Amino acid sequence: MNPLVSLITPVYNAMPYLKDYLDSVKAQTWRPLELILSDDGSTDDSLSFIKNQIRELEGSGISVKVLGLPHVSQAAAVNAALKEVTGEFITWCDADDVMLPQCVEKKAEFLLLHPEIGMVRNDGIMIEGGDIASATRDTLESDRYTQDIFHKLFTQSTYCYAGCYMIRTDLFDNCYPEREIPVSPEGQNLQLLIPPASRSLCGFVPEILHHYYRRSTGHSASKKSYTRRRSRILNFSLLLEELLPYCTCDKEFYRAEIRRIEREQLGLLMRSAADRAREEMKKR
Repeated sequence: MNPLVSLITPVYNAMPYLKDYLDSVKAQTWRPLELILSDDGSTDDSLSFIKNQIRELEGSGISVKVLGLPHVSQAAAVNAALKEVTGEFITWCDADDVMLPQCVEKKAEFLLLHPEIGMVRNDGIMIEGGDIASATRDTLESDRYTQDIFHKLFTQSTYCYAGCYMIRTDLFDNCYPEREIPVSPEGQNLQLLIPPASRSLCGFVPEILHHYYRRSTGHSASKKSYTRRRSRILNFSLLLEELLPYCTCDKEFYRAEIRRIEREQLGLLMRSAADRAREEMKKR
């Protein structure tokens, strides 16, 4: 019998996209599958829609757990869902994305075939604003078969999209025995990935199995203002500092890396802002 895969999905005001997402879950070729939907205090009809879909999801052979929470953050919603995981493997996906039918199966089969590897990722495409014509591949050719991805994830030089990764539950529990990842305003993917990657190699399935949507609105949208971009840089630095105690690595080296990355990103941001200011002056 196949091992159970737990699929975690945080939800926040995702009503326009939930049908497509849940249809893609139902279309998954892997069973048994446990879907844990954690609603982060949606103010639209997301939670009601999900509850109305439970019978149909369970009719397709998927066990479903629905958590209704007050609005805090995606990471807090993920923490609540992690407490409910009973599967041997954990994967997660945003509620406004789409998984291709073999997305779960291909990764689960890889982990079954490679018991020495604790995590795996697949290729995918990123779609800007819902326009499939804008799609770009997640992976660079030079990055496709890199198995030691800890440094790349830590320095944000490889992709960390939800929907593309699967982790053995026992590896995750070794990192977070209490199943509590640090809560950050910048999401949850780095928390879920960086500590496991410090302990295990990561496999790769060379197929596009996931569509990640970057939308102008929604839970993962980010404003383009200087203040917001600067805040994101500083928030990521704080998050990486919080993650270090959960990692198996040279912590002094990576503390220095955090400072280096922060300086570089703030410098780029300031130069970009100065260039825009000069362009504005020329127009006057």
